[in-house]
Amino acid sequence: MPTVLILDGELSRRQHLVELITCIDSQIRVETFVKAEAALLWLRWNTADLVVSDSQFIDIRATSIVHSIRQLPDCNDLPIVMLTPCDDMECRREVLNAGATDLLTTPLDDLEFGVRCRNLLTWRNQQKIIHQRARWLERRVSEATSEIRKREHETLLRLAKAGEYRDEDTGNHVLRMARYARLIAEQIGLSRSDCDAIELAAPMHDIGKIGIPDDILRKPGRLTHAEFEIMKQHTLIGYEILKDSPSKYLQTGAVIALSHHEKFNGTGYPHQLGNHEIPLVARIVSVADAYDALTSERPYKREWSVQKAVDYINSQRGKYFDPEIIDAFIAQLDNILRIKQALIDQPRESGAHR
Repeated sequence: MPTVLILDGELSRRQHLVELITCIDSQIRVETFVKAEAALLWLRWNTADLVVSDSQFIDIRATSIVHSIRQLPDCNDLPIVMLTPCDDMECRREVLNAGATDLLTTPLDDLEFGVRCRNLLTWRNQQKIIHQRARWLERRVSEATSEIRKREHETLLRLAKAGEYRDEDTGNHVLRMARYARLIAEQIGLSRSDCDAIELAAPMHDIGKIGIPDDILRKPGRLTHAEFEIMKQHTLIGYEILKDSPSKYLQTGAVIALSHHEKFNGTGYPHQLGNHEIPLVARIVSVADAYDALTSERPYKREWSVQKAVDYINSQRGKYFDPEIIDAFIAQLDNILRIKQALIDQPRESGAHR
């Protein structure tokens, strides 16, 4: 049911306007006001579909009425019809320039008034339908985008696990280290978007291992120098797999895959980068990955205690790891321990292999 607000200080004309409006449609709700202040207060808390206002008030200019309405929430496109004397051209120009939708001269032509108001109410209804449709489409787009994002995230995680399972049964390792990496990123003040990218890309750090021969990848003993040189190629393979994707997350994953074995002192691989030459995302992931690997049981080693793992990481300050990243990691240690507990690995079956 549409609502029309009438603002007019003259009782007889106000009553006449109500009659004309209800002739358009008896279901129209009509709110009448004598003072502009009261009408504006009502509009602040209620919704109208049309405003019909006199322009001749002693205490307020017609342009001020129009300006005040336009400044109210959801009233920027509310139809406003101003009633002006036919001989007051200056007033007519001013209210139109202030943002009035239409003008009608007084004394009124009843037929013209009815047709103009009916047209504006029809336009207002169509406008509301368009807005509702736009909001519905916006919700649908948001839902569809959210679903696509969920599927992309699921695909990224499964891609990461594919690389992990070729190496060893590492349980929830990729989930934990990704969340650790996010905590570190948050601690050093990265944006939410960057933290999202790091969390989603971190699990792909070892995706390049799918290109390493099984006899090297699953070798139970220490690798020879030649074998280790082949193993180091997983950083380059991972980069090549991910680098050309248009996905922000895969692009970040490519950087991480390439550089997560670089060391802060420049003795890592594959390019012996040092200090801040190593991309920040790789410096973050290397700490998160190392901590989870140290504190997790593997077929070839027992899990380390939290204190032993933290002591080791601290001992590599400025050597293997960026000191700033270590500080951020330690600052988030309580949250990291909670994640560890929430994503604890199930006991391994006997006979598990590396």
